Amino acid sequence: MSTSNTFTNTAVRILEVAPRDGLQNIETQVSTAIKTKLVERLAATGLRNIEATSFVPPKWIPQLADSHDVMAQIGPWARQTGLQLPVLVPNTRGLENAIKAGATSIEIFASATEGFSKANQNCSVDQALDMAEKVAGKALAAGLTVRGVTSCVFADPYTGPTKHDQVLYVVDRLIAMGCHEVGLGDTLGVGTPGQARRLLEKLLERIGADKLAGHFHDTYGQALANVSVAYDLGLRSFDASVAGLGGCPYAKGAQGNLATEDLVYMLENSGIETGVDLVELCKVGDWISKLLGVPNRSRTGAAMVAKSSTATSPPGEKKTLSDSKWDLSEALEDVEVYKMGTSAKIVLNRPRKGNSMTPGMLQTLTRLFNTLSEDPSIFHIVLAAKGKYFCTGMDLSSGTDRTSTEGGYYDLVRGLFQAIEHCQKVTIAQVDGPAYGGGVGLAFACDVRIVSQHAKFALSEVKLGVQPAIISRFMAREWGFPLFREAVLSGRDVHAAELLRVGAVHSIAPDEATLDVAVNDYLTALAESAPGATAKCKELVRLSWLDADGPQHESAIEECFSTMMEPGSEGEYGISQLQKKEPTDWVAFLASRLEKRRTQGV
Repeated sequence: MSTSNTFTNTAVRILEVAPRDGLQNIETQVSTAIKTKLVERLAATGLRNIEATSFVPPKWIPQLADSHDVMAQIGPWARQTGLQLPVLVPNTRGLENAIKAGATSIEIFASATEGFSKANQNCSVDQALDMAEKVAGKALAAGLTVRGVTSCVFADPYTGPTKHDQVLYVVDRLIAMGCHEVGLGDTLGVGTPGQARRLLEKLLERIGADKLAGHFHDTYGQALANVSVAYDLGLRSFDASVAGLGGCPYAKGAQGNLATEDLVYMLENSGIETGVDLVELCKVGDWISKLLGVPNRSRTGAAMVAKSSTATSPPGEKKTLSDSKWDLSEALEDVEVYKMGTSAKIVLNRPRKGNSMTPGMLQTLTRLFNTLSEDPSIFHIVLAAKGKYFCTGMDLSSGTDRTSTEGGYYDLVRGLFQAIEHCQKVTIAQVDGPAYGGGVGLAFACDVRIVSQHAKFALSEVKLGVQPAIISRFMAREWGFPLFREAVLSGRDVHAAELLRVGAVHSIAPDEATLDVAVNDYLTALAESAPGATAKCKELVRLSWLDADGPQHESAIEECFSTMMEPGSEGEYGISQLQKKEPTDWVAFLASRLEKRRTQGV
């Protein structure tokens, strides 16, 4: 790759496409929270142009149905930081929705070939361009910037090789309608350096290099070589996707964008600055590929992650929990307890009986939640299970009196759910299988649910002639009345994706391994939250449900205001660290406060 060009070495612009192009093919629904976190983590590496989402009809790309929510969460922050977040729009309705969501930059598209245009957009190339022109005109009039994208520049999956004149025709029209740049999409990833050179030389006869961008898929391992050719011919704009995520859902077998890590590695090691922190970028690729349960297709990323796993972390470097291990703390009858840092994990261990809860298990679980709630070294509690089922509810074997409301079994069940409800730690249900009856309540009495796609929940009591009495208030609170009413009356299976849409489930992982990663990464994020403030926030939420604007709620609000900034408080420390632009360390803060109290005899 030659760098002796009139462009400066810092002029390379990378458009990161993973949040849109990279996720659109993922079958398991990815939560809005993960999508926004992905954008935030990519931006933290130094990437300044990130394709955020697409305003296409949900029936086309169900994975991107939450585009408005994504933009609502990251749009204001992006505008403050100067981050560019182009979004893909197919028509004027999509443009209207994008503008309502706060988008300031859009992408329009048209295939260079008739076959793919009909399969992808259900129209001819000219019809697609006419629609794109209408969108571009309205977008420009509204003050938005417009980028064009054309696909199948080397070959069409239905009609074969693409003629150069076809590509030139589409690019010409896109630029004429006001696109500041046109991305040249090798949708099938079949292009070679020789083909790339011949196509670009044809286009550059009439179009400036600053108007063109390379979007090369890596199906046949040619993407980097094509970037090298394009760079030598003057192009300075390239699209890529972290971990090589993505590929067009309408081009069967063409999976895998050029990995951003590989692009950055090649450019930086050729003396071309990108402004991207490659180490941090590789961490993002490793995180998102594990979370989604897909291979990390970046050779650079895989190599650097493997290398870093065998090296000693530098002093002061933060480590995530993804690579950490839980240590067994207690092995009790039907229950195990593990610990890792400031987190504890309670594991139901009665798999042959579906983890149904016996009176002894109820007592053990209640004791554990109460004990851990008072343990200052523990900030978070995960509730998980071994075996096929999360929990099938109460043990239905004969010999247990379940009818009396005075003492006995009723008190055991009520005691457990009260212990979970009043626990001062963040409680997380890690669910990797079906839950029934009281097992459903067990999950939804917790603060957060992180589940695998194997999880499903059934309030099946009605089919046995009984009712979910004690857990009913948790279910109404977490599911909402309409869904709870229908589900409790039908006793049907309620799947995780349905609960994700109403916010009752917070993320869905493809399998057990990625579920473990998702939970550990969530715990890493929680490490930034002050433990005392967390407990008070939980109580405010509980009282907002039970006693909104009532005397208990008002008293709790006044108590928070009067104590949150007291000398020696978490609030005083947190604000002080913010003012000094230094990170908080709640473990160290708590240890220091406990030691101070000990020496003072408090």
